[in-house]
Amino acid sequence: MTMKLHGFPMSPNTQRARFALEELDIAYELEVVDLMAGAQKAPEYLAINPAGRVPCLVDGDFSLFESNAILGYLAAQKPERKLDGGADARARAEVTKWMFFGCAHLGPAVQQIFAHTMRLPPEKRLPQVVETARADLDRALKVLEGRLAKSSHLGGDTLTLADISVAPILSPLAMLGVDLTPFVAVSAWLAAIKARPSWVSATGG
Repeated sequence: MTMKLHGFPMSPNTQRARFALEELDIAYELEVVDLMAGAQKAPEYLAINPAGRVPCLVDGDFSLFESNAILGYLAAQKPERKLDGGADARARAEVTKWMFFGCAHLGPAVQQIFAHTMRLPPEKRLPQVVETARADLDRALKVLEGRLAKSSHLGGDTLTLADISVAPILSPLAMLGVDLTPFVAVSAWLAAIKARPSWVSATGG
């Protein structure tokens, strides 16, 4: 049975799951959950994802939400690819570390910038929040820069779930007016990720 991914194409979390599906060449169907229309709040969707967010992966009678959990499940379908770091405990920890780092530091900062420059009505946008979020993002990007100055990917020398998890967070930065030029290694890494056929298929380029 073909897996079904419930998600919104513009959502970085949905893009993360699609990126993994495409990279692993796992057949799936995309069931669009129109966030703009409030489809994530519909009883039918809440029945499979009580969190009311996207994405949600359905594989037969198994339903899984939280995009990084989905990445781990997908990687386990093709262990020979070692996208989770493989059998080595330290390699797996390195991959997991960057996935957590993205969720804890990069994601919240980008979300705040997006909310207070684009998503919220102008009267509710707070410049101070944007300023604080940009400072937080800058600190986190310096950490990424240090890592990517030493290795081609976050988990080491090859693509792993760390890259698949973090890249969608940073993809909209140009749209948000964040200049990555000072972060040479991060910029090169993100450009290489965006050139992968799996990324193009998952995001439309």
